[in-house]
Amino acid sequence: MGWLMFLVSIIGIAVNLRVLQTFFKQKMTSFYIMCSSKTLSNMIIILGYLLHNAPITIIDNFTGPTFFNMLVNQMVSYGIYLLGPVTQLMISVNRLMVMLFVKKSITQNNQKITVAILVVFWIMAVLITAMGLRDSCNVIYNPELLNWWSGGCDDDIGEAVMGFVILCAILSNLCNLIVVIKLAMSMNKKHLDSESVRRRQAKSRKLFIQNCIQDWLFGIDSVNSTYIDLIYDGILFRFFLDIFSNLMTPVLDGCVMMFFNHGGEKKQSVILSVKKKDTTTQNTGSMGRF
Repeated sequence: MGWLMFLVSIIGIAVNLRVLQTFFKQKMTSFYIMCSSKTLSNMIIILGYLLHNAPITIIDNFTGPTFFNMLVNQMVSYGIYLLGPVTQLMISVNRLMVMLFVKKSITQNNQKITVAILVVFWIMAVLITAMGLRDSCNVIYNPELLNWWSGGCDDDIGEAVMGFVILCAILSNLCNLIVVIKLAMSMNKKHLDSESVRRRQAKSRKLFIQNCIQDWLFGIDSVNSTYIDLIYDGILFRFFLDIFSNLMTPVLDGCVMMFFNHGGEKKQSVILSVKKKDTTTQNTGSMGRF
């Protein structure tokens, strides 16, 4: 199982790094700042498995709870983990605000506000991680069990985290649904030509599907590790529903972002190529006249 975690971690880092590079090539609007932040939190979770959980499973050398073990697993299970659903909710709220209050939401300070809010959430994630380092609440990965050990208060925290993650998913879905409905209504009112309508409807459906998948990736994982893993006490069963599910969530989140942004990136490349070709043609024509 250690080599499986290691391989998946390598793939996850590669995918999220590719996504991050794609975002950095774009104009850094609030949307891309939030997407970049979410990708970074995904990579931190995956690095926890790549640098700690996978290696100690491969060498089968568990010497007991260490500070690094507690730090890494508190981040991947609670602290940094929570940044995923929170940032996804922020993305949905931002899209809704732009749709409802176009002139008011697009301001010069919009990016600064986004960065400030993200900084606050990152600080909170670090504080949550630090709180879990107490002896009564820490989370420790034991490779012999292929699962976590946890302190006495961990069960209550786990249920609270699951409720929070699902709440974020529901609110995010609601925001996206409102956006889709408002887009449909506005297109009907403006009587746009059929090609424009189809193009905007396709883009709206694409974003809605992408957001719904990303919303519930973390929700499904939290339900897996809180309730579903209690169905059967087998080591491998609980491993796949706890540890592996936790690892696969940021990996799949990166895959979803890469898949849905691939078309846009390809389209942008075609547009740039056409513009470059037009410019070259104009320059050649100008040289021919002299």
